[in-house]
Amino acid sequence: MAAIIFDFDGTIADSFDYVADFMAEEAGVAPLSEEARQALRGLSMAAMTRRLGFHWWQAIAVFFKGRRRMQQAIKDLDSFDGMPQLIRKLHAEGHELFVLSTNSLRNVRRFLHQEKIHKYFLEVYGGAGMFGKAPALRQLLKDHQLNVEHAVYVGDELRDVEAAQSIGLRAVAVTWGFANRKNLKEANPTALADTPAELLRILEDI
Repeated sequence: MAAIIFDFDGTIADSFDYVADFMAEEAGVAPLSEEARQALRGLSMAAMTRRLGFHWWQAIAVFFKGRRRMQQAIKDLDSFDGMPQLIRKLHAEGHELFVLSTNSLRNVRRFLHQEKIHKYFLEVYGGAGMFGKAPALRQLLKDHQLNVEHAVYVGDELRDVEAAQSIGLRAVAVTWGFANRKNLKEANPTALADTPAELLRILEDI
Protein backbone atom coordinates (compact mmCIF):
# COMPACT_ATOMS: atom_id res chain seq x y z
CA MET A 1 0.00 0.00 0.00
CA ALA A 2 1.25 3.47 -0.87
CA ALA A 3 1.48 6.44 1.46
CA ILE A 4 -0.52 9.20 -0.21
CA ILE A 5 0.20 12.83 0.66
CA PHE A 6 -2.40 15.38 -0.40
CA ASP A 7 -2.03 19.08 -0.93
CA PHE A 8 -4.98 21.01 0.52
CA ASP A 9 -6.00 24.19 -1.35
CA GLY A 10 -7.09 23.37 -4.88
CA THR A 11 -6.75 19.63 -4.31
CA ILE A 12 -9.16 18.83 -1.47
CA ALA A 13 -10.63 22.27 -0.74
CA ASP A 14 -12.19 24.39 -3.49
CA SER A 15 -10.56 27.65 -2.41
CA PHE A 16 -9.31 29.21 -5.65
CA ASP A 17 -12.07 31.83 -5.91
CA TYR A 18 -11.52 32.87 -2.29
CA VAL A 19 -7.76 33.23 -2.81
CA ALA A 20 -8.06 35.09 -6.12
CA ASP A 21 -10.72 37.48 -4.79
CA PHE A 22 -8.80 38.15 -1.58
CA MET A 23 -5.60 38.92 -3.44
CA ALA A 24 -7.43 41.17 -5.90
CA GLU A 25 -8.97 43.04 -2.97
CA GLU A 26 -5.54 43.54 -1.41
CA ALA A 27 -4.20 44.73 -4.76
CA GLY A 28 -7.05 47.21 -5.12
CA VAL A 29 -8.43 45.66 -8.30
CA ALA A 30 -11.51 43.91 -6.91
CA PRO A 31 -14.01 42.80 -7.91
CA LEU A 32 -12.53 40.46 -10.50
CA SER A 33 -14.51 39.59 -13.59
CA GLU A 34 -14.87 35.88 -14.26
CA GLU A 35 -12.53 36.31 -17.23
CA ALA A 36 -9.87 37.95 -15.05
CA ARG A 37 -10.25 35.26 -12.40
CA GLN A 38 -9.75 32.49 -14.94
CA ALA A 39 -6.69 34.26 -16.36
CA LEU A 40 -5.13 33.99 -12.90
CA ARG A 41 -5.91 30.28 -12.66
CA GLY A 42 -3.19 29.28 -15.08
CA LEU A 43 -0.46 31.10 -13.17
CA SER A 44 1.87 29.95 -10.44
CA MET A 45 1.33 31.66 -7.08
CA ALA A 46 4.43 33.78 -7.67
CA ALA A 47 3.24 34.78 -11.14
CA MET A 48 -0.22 35.57 -9.77
CA THR A 49 1.18 37.98 -7.21
CA ARG A 50 3.28 39.67 -9.91
CA ARG A 51 0.27 39.94 -12.23
CA LEU A 52 -1.65 41.70 -9.47
CA GLY A 53 1.20 44.15 -8.94
CA PHE A 54 2.70 42.92 -5.67
CA HIS A 55 6.42 43.13 -4.97
CA TRP A 56 7.82 39.96 -3.38
CA TRP A 57 7.93 41.46 0.11
CA GLN A 58 4.31 42.58 -0.22
CA ALA A 59 3.33 39.10 -1.42
CA ILE A 60 4.66 37.53 1.77
CA ALA A 61 2.58 39.87 3.95
CA VAL A 62 -0.51 39.24 1.83
CA PHE A 63 0.05 35.47 2.03
CA PHE A 64 0.03 35.45 5.84
CA LYS A 65 -2.88 37.90 6.03
CA GLY A 66 -4.85 35.66 3.69
CA ARG A 67 -4.19 32.63 5.86
CA ARG A 68 -5.46 34.50 8.92
CA ARG A 69 -8.52 35.77 7.06
CA MET A 70 -9.31 32.26 5.87
CA GLN A 71 -10.05 31.23 9.46
CA GLN A 72 -13.40 32.97 9.00
CA ALA A 73 -13.86 31.83 5.38
CA ILE A 74 -13.31 28.11 6.00
CA LYS A 75 -16.95 27.58 6.92
CA ASP A 76 -17.98 28.79 3.46
CA LEU A 77 -15.58 26.54 1.52
CA ASP A 78 -16.47 23.14 0.13
CA SER A 79 -14.45 20.11 -0.85
CA PHE A 80 -14.38 19.18 -4.52
CA ASP A 81 -17.13 16.77 -5.49
CA GLY A 82 -15.90 13.23 -5.08
CA MET A 83 -12.88 13.97 -2.89
CA PRO A 84 -14.36 12.96 0.48
CA GLN A 85 -15.50 9.66 -1.07
CA LEU A 86 -12.05 9.12 -2.61
CA ILE A 87 -10.36 9.74 0.75
CA ARG A 88 -12.67 7.32 2.56
CA LYS A 89 -12.12 4.62 -0.06
CA LEU A 90 -8.33 4.95 -0.04
CA HIS A 91 -8.35 4.75 3.75
CA ALA A 92 -10.57 1.67 3.67
CA GLU A 93 -8.12 0.05 1.25
CA GLY A 94 -5.34 0.49 3.79
CA HIS A 95 -3.38 3.42 2.38
CA GLU A 96 -1.69 5.79 4.82
CA LEU A 97 -3.04 9.28 4.11
CA PHE A 98 -1.49 12.65 4.92
CA VAL A 99 -2.10 16.31 4.15
CA LEU A 100 0.79 18.72 3.57
CA SER A 101 -0.09 22.35 2.85
CA THR A 102 1.22 25.90 2.96
CA ASN A 103 -2.06 26.80 4.62
CA SER A 104 -2.11 26.93 8.40
CA LEU A 105 -2.54 23.75 10.42
CA ARG A 106 -5.53 25.33 12.14
CA ASN A 107 -7.30 26.09 8.85
CA VAL A 108 -6.66 22.66 7.38
CA ARG A 109 -7.77 20.79 10.49
CA ARG A 110 -10.91 22.90 10.83
CA PHE A 111 -11.88 22.18 7.24
CA LEU A 112 -11.22 18.44 7.52
CA HIS A 113 -13.39 18.29 10.64
CA GLN A 114 -16.07 20.32 8.88
CA GLU A 115 -16.08 17.81 6.02
CA LYS A 116 -15.95 14.88 8.48
CA ILE A 117 -12.83 13.42 6.88
CA HIS A 118 -10.25 14.30 9.56
CA LYS A 119 -10.13 10.79 11.00
CA TYR A 120 -8.85 9.31 7.75
CA PHE A 121 -5.51 11.14 7.86
CA LEU A 122 -2.58 9.82 9.83
CA GLU A 123 -1.14 13.32 10.19
CA VAL A 124 -1.65 16.83 8.85
CA TYR A 125 1.28 19.13 8.13
CA GLY A 126 0.43 22.82 7.85
CA GLY A 127 2.53 25.90 7.28
CA ALA A 128 4.81 24.32 4.68
CA GLY A 129 7.18 26.81 3.07
CA MET A 130 5.56 29.46 0.90
CA PHE A 131 8.38 29.22 -1.63
CA GLY A 132 8.96 25.48 -1.56
CA LYS A 133 7.43 22.35 -0.08
CA ALA A 134 10.40 20.03 -0.59
CA PRO A 135 11.82 20.42 2.96
CA ALA A 136 8.41 19.72 4.51
CA LEU A 137 7.86 16.70 2.27
CA ARG A 138 11.29 15.37 3.19
CA GLN A 139 10.50 15.86 6.90
CA LEU A 140 7.19 14.03 6.58
CA LEU A 141 8.90 11.06 4.95
CA LYS A 142 11.52 11.05 7.70
CA ASP A 143 8.96 11.38 10.52
CA HIS A 144 7.03 8.37 9.30
CA GLN A 145 9.98 6.36 7.99
CA LEU A 146 8.57 6.32 4.47
CA ASN A 147 10.57 5.46 1.39
CA VAL A 148 10.00 7.77 -1.59
CA GLU A 149 9.37 4.69 -3.71
CA HIS A 150 6.29 3.87 -1.62
CA ALA A 151 4.82 7.37 -1.44
CA VAL A 152 3.17 9.88 -3.77
CA TYR A 153 2.25 13.57 -3.51
CA VAL A 154 -1.04 14.77 -4.99
CA GLY A 155 -1.28 18.47 -5.81
CA ASP A 156 -2.74 21.04 -8.16
CA GLU A 157 0.16 23.47 -8.69
CA LEU A 158 3.45 23.42 -10.55
CA ARG A 159 5.28 23.94 -7.27
CA ASP A 160 3.69 20.73 -5.92
CA VAL A 161 5.00 18.73 -8.85
CA GLU A 162 8.42 20.40 -8.69
CA ALA A 163 8.78 19.88 -4.93
CA ALA A 164 7.98 16.18 -5.21
CA GLN A 165 10.29 15.68 -8.18
CA SER A 166 13.15 17.45 -6.43
CA ILE A 167 13.27 14.76 -3.73
CA GLY A 168 12.53 11.79 -5.97
CA LEU A 169 8.88 11.53 -4.93
CA ARG A 170 6.19 10.65 -7.44
CA ALA A 171 3.79 13.50 -8.21
CA VAL A 172 0.20 13.19 -9.36
CA ALA A 173 -1.22 16.49 -10.60
CA VAL A 174 -4.94 17.31 -10.54
CA THR A 175 -6.46 19.77 -12.99
CA TRP A 176 -9.38 21.12 -10.95
CA GLY A 177 -7.34 23.47 -8.75
CA PHE A 178 -5.13 26.52 -9.17
CA ALA A 179 -3.09 25.60 -12.26
CA ASN A 180 -4.33 24.68 -15.72
CA ARG A 181 -3.93 21.35 -17.44
CA LYS A 182 -1.49 22.57 -20.08
CA ASN A 183 1.03 23.90 -17.57
CA LEU A 184 0.71 20.87 -15.33
CA LYS A 185 1.28 18.48 -18.22
CA GLU A 186 4.41 20.38 -19.24
CA ALA A 187 5.79 19.83 -15.71
CA ASN A 188 5.82 16.09 -16.52
CA PRO A 189 4.15 14.67 -13.39
CA THR A 190 3.98 10.93 -12.85
CA ALA A 191 0.29 11.10 -13.75
CA LEU A 192 -2.37 13.71 -14.44
CA ALA A 193 -5.98 13.42 -13.23
CA ASP A 194 -8.92 15.42 -14.58
CA THR A 195 -11.49 14.09 -12.11
CA PRO A 196 -11.47 12.55 -8.62
CA ALA A 197 -12.67 9.28 -10.19
CA GLU A 198 -9.63 9.27 -12.47
CA LEU A 199 -7.40 10.17 -9.52
CA LEU A 200 -8.74 7.19 -7.57
CA ARG A 201 -7.90 4.82 -10.42
CA ILE A 202 -4.38 6.24 -10.66
CA LEU A 203 -3.73 5.98 -6.92
CA GLU A 204 -5.10 2.45 -6.70
CA ASP A 205 -2.64 1.40 -9.41
CA ILE A 206 0.41 3.03 -7.81
